[in-house]
Amino acid sequence: MRRTGTQRGRWDEAAAREWAERTADPLLGLRVYSSRLLGADPSLVLHGGGNTSVKSTARDVLGEEVEVVWVKASGWDLATIEARGFAPLELGRARRLLDAPAMSDLEMMRELRRCRLDPQAPDPSVEALLHAFLPHRFVDHTHADAVLALIQTPDGPRRARELYGGDYLIVPYVKPGFDLAVECRRRWRAALRAGREPRGMILLHHGVFTFDDDPRASYERMLRCVALAEEALGSGGPRATSRKAQVGRSGSSPRGVSAAQGEAAPAAWDPAAIAALRAELSRVAGRPLLIRLVDDEEARRFADRPNLDKVALRGTLTPDHVLRTKPIPAVLRDPRRAARDLDRYAAGYRRYFARHLNGRPLTMLDPAPRILLAPGRGFFAAGPTARESAIAADIYRHTIAAIEAAEGLGGFRPLPPRHLFEVEYWDLEQAKLRRGGAPAPLAGRVALVTGAASGIGAACAAALRQHGAAVAGLDLRPSLDGGADLHLLADAADPAAVRAAVARTAERFGGIDALVSCVGTFPPSRRVEELDDDAWERTMDLNARSHLTLLRETIPLLRRAPAGGSVVLIGSRNVPAPGPGAAAYSASKAALTQLGRVAALELAADGIRVNILHPDAVFDTGLWSPEVIAERARHYGLSVEEYRQRNLLGAEVRAADVGALAAALCTDLFSRTTGAQIPVDGGNERVI
Repeated sequence: MRRTGTQRGRWDEAAAREWAERTADPLLGLRVYSSRLLGADPSLVLHGGGNTSVKSTARDVLGEEVEVVWVKASGWDLATIEARGFAPLELGRARRLLDAPAMSDLEMMRELRRCRLDPQAPDPSVEALLHAFLPHRFVDHTHADAVLALIQTPDGPRRARELYGGDYLIVPYVKPGFDLAVECRRRWRAALRAGREPRGMILLHHGVFTFDDDPRASYERMLRCVALAEEALGSGGPRATSRKAQVGRSGSSPRGVSAAQGEAAPAAWDPAAIAALRAELSRVAGRPLLIRLVDDEEARRFADRPNLDKVALRGTLTPDHVLRTKPIPAVLRDPRRAARDLDRYAAGYRRYFARHLNGRPLTMLDPAPRILLAPGRGFFAAGPTARESAIAADIYRHTIAAIEAAEGLGGFRPLPPRHLFEVEYWDLEQAKLRRGGAPAPLAGRVALVTGAASGIGAACAAALRQHGAAVAGLDLRPSLDGGADLHLLADAADPAAVRAAVARTAERFGGIDALVSCVGTFPPSRRVEELDDDAWERTMDLNARSHLTLLRETIPLLRRAPAGGSVVLIGSRNVPAPGPGAAAYSASKAALTQLGRVAALELAADGIRVNILHPDAVFDTGLWSPEVIAERARHYGLSVEEYRQRNLLGAEVRAADVGALAAALCTDLFSRTTGAQIPVDGGNERVI
């Protein structure tokens, strides 16, 4: 397990002072600084986990001084948090809320919003009341891997008491919110009556709190607490490299599925098999999902454990991870049986939902797993977006390490499924579902764009991302604007490079739903009698043959696109209206167009649409330098401005115009359109 103790030297007094000086409230500046130190260590918090606070004073509109607690706002990440990521609450009122006889989560959040000194401030963490009652100025809360692994072993609470002595309160699990804050306050007061003041709290199945009036002291106390747990784990069992665990009680949660030991070797998880898995997973989920393969050494070793089913199918390391990973993973030992195994998982999830519903009017979430263990390969992490699947992957990497560490101390013992259900179906999460708007048109879909580093290709990549797609951009050069989610440096004319790029796209996102093929070249102008064979063949190779290679490699994945595949080929106005000196270019684009027309005929039965765009005079691309534009304008006896708008609509055509239409063609708006050739030229008399 990754060592946190090495982080002790990271506190920098000069940097802390700089944050204090540049923030309106110096205490809040120190809070931002130390929060970022905690957030920089993924073994302490991941993707928005953990929370921090600081108590200070502020003046209200009457000029009166008010005690305030700045609490990390919901949705902010400690690693990148800023001062505006903390919600200012009136401290006295927040503390008085703990005297209420009872409070639901929704009631608590409503009351916390009333406590805000600034009504426009973001919502505070659900654990704001716990931060408020503690008397110390700085409060830190993490979900430290090592501590969670240690305390979720058969004698975890006893180990914690022995390790931390009387310095830390050991608090049994209570769902975060009002009830947890009340329970912690009750135990805190009992400790004070017994003559001891805790220096921290270990919340079983939840995490660690440390606090002090000095931010550095609280931060370093957190690191010492974690280092003690790491040492205990190191002496008691094997180490891994990351965090959080999936475990539960037999028969009480949706079961993962696996084949019996000793069966014949399974089929390979090649790109087509990965795309087929994603299609089946999306079918079970009722919407397109992305899947991300994690096949590093630790992931493969864990997936190949002989007791994988016993170890992996128990529950989660912390209940909040259920929102990202579901209660348990699925185990898929053979791609050929993925559909059956996913259906069995979904049936188990529905039983889990029915068992814990207790007559409440809850909306069931989709029953598809988010972690899919694949012995022999590693695991897949799923999510509705590339970011969500990456977060699930990070969480499960850390889960694996925590499980391995806990197994060395007698086995992992997480919360039973009923507690996971209460978090997965939290009132606050259900309220988010009810407020949720329509997803983006290409949410959950994957687009591969060639020529994506500049010009029309870059514009297509940007437009597809704006529509919600995860974009893999292929080009010989790196993208200048970072417009793709995955950058593939490859030669589109090299079949082996294209094959590898398609495989990487499948491993990162689970398949391909849309192909936008933009790569091309415009050779120097030459009359036919001057055109040499090499120039002809180079142009035909890139402008026509490379697109054939790309189609051949992507069709197996496009066939498995959950909502049907879409191909957009970037042709040219020169196809219907060629110009002198452009024989190689015009012929190659005509060949590409014919390839697209035949593909539309052949692929319609597979639900794959193929359409061609014919742009003209797109001046904000690499083909058109200011010198070339000026020379062509002089040739026609026009000004540069007149030449730029030399079409029926008098409108300059930009790369963004082509990109917007290419992205739209990939949406369901054009679900009944294939084989179309669409001009993007402002209206050309020769074409019309």
